[in-house]
Amino acid sequence: MRGISGLLQIIGLVVVLVAGYWFYYVNWGTSSNDRIAATIAPMLPTPFRDWGCGKLAGRLGATEAPTFCSPVANSAPAPTPESGGRL
Repeated sequence: MRGISGLLQIIGLVVVLVAGYWFYYVNWGTSSNDRIAATIAPMLPTPFRDWGCGKLAGRLGATEAPTFCSPVANSAPAPTPESGGRL
């Protein structure tokens, strides 16, 4: 049980760090296209991503909205092996 508890603590820490970075980036980040945020954004549930994109658009302006906030990026289908895309 001690090993499982440690593993769950590490997973929880990683989740808190990733969520904390996303929250920091959305509220105070200076670059509109942060590489780490661009990696995190597609993994987020749609309501969180939409909230973040709305906050960024209001703070940075619509012309500087991150690429992961564009309607095309949000509506594009996930790549499949059949389409030649990497998973």
